[in-house]
Amino acid sequence: MGLDIFLRSAEAYDLDRLGVLKLESSLAWGDHVEALRALPEARIVPLVHLPFITLAEQAGEIVGFVTVIVDGEEGRAILEDLFVTPAAWRRGIGAQLLIEAERRARVWGATHLWLVANERAQPFYEAHGFRFVERVETELGSGATLQKAIAAAPVTMQS
Repeated sequence: MGLDIFLRSAEAYDLDRLGVLKLESSLAWGDHVEALRALPEARIVPLVHLPFITLAEQAGEIVGFVTVIVDGEEGRAILEDLFVTPAAWRRGIGAQLLIEAERRARVWGATHLWLVANERAQPFYEAHGFRFVERVETELGSGATLQKAIAAAPVTMQS
């Protein structure tokens, strides 16, 4: 495909662009448009998430990002956000970001990755090995809690 996608950790100066990308991606389906525009968190990527964000760049432009946070529960990480700019959908960028989220979660000692997905995103995650746990209500309607077992990164001994 010749994607030439570069993954890097987000910096504070990226947060405004990530907020725009998050809202743009959310609105692209045409669902809940007014509710999304009225919901501040639909356009904000919190500064406290900065250490947990990996972004994807193509030709110097941010085309997506993922946020994965280690939960307080042992072995559990939460995939908080995964957004790709609509112009770059269906090019494998989301899959690359998901692989990186799993890698980071393993490095941090997680054995399971959890998320809440809307009905449009659920098939993507299920195609990548996530399993349905339960239906939950969100501010924008019904969502699915999904979970995937990931192998923890091996502990290496330094000699």
